[in-house]
Amino acid sequence: MTEWLLEAIRDLPLEWKVIILSAAPISEVRGSIPVGLALGMPLSSLLPLAVITNIVSVLPVVLGFNWVADRLADKPILGGIISRLIRRARSKEQMVRKYGVFAVTVFVAIPLPVTGAWTGSLVAAVFGMRFWQVVLCLTLGVIIATIIVTSLSLAGIHAFEIMKVAG
Repeated sequence: MTEWLLEAIRDLPLEWKVIILSAAPISEVRGSIPVGLALGMPLSSLLPLAVITNIVSVLPVVLGFNWVADRLADKPILGGIISRLIRRARSKEQMVRKYGVFAVTVFVAIPLPVTGAWTGSLVAAVFGMRFWQVVLCLTLGVIIATIIVTSLSLAGIHAFEIMKVAG
């Protein structure tokens, strides 16, 4: 799926590539920042665009997931997808009970597969967390993930340049 997405956005302007990758559930800032850096986008443009897009793209999930889930629960295919999403969110229940709303921050901040703002917003919606608390936690989590991903990406680029010079 990632290859398909990268192929679909290949000819778009750099800013649109970052916007689409930041908004996509698969990549979020974990994908958009390395791609933006690799394609030469300055950090001063890349980071605000990636962070804002990632956060704004998940707000409909926080606001409307439960409403949509209620209406689609009895549909054959979509009901199954909704059930899986709810099961995924409920699997985080122990973490949410232990750490409360800050569990969403930690979960979003870890830049690994199936973590991030999309899954964090789903967890927040399923557990009925207050909107502005969720927005704060998503924002903090995305910023922390951005710092981690940017640091690792820049370190990788620097290491590659060192190996290129040494080789």
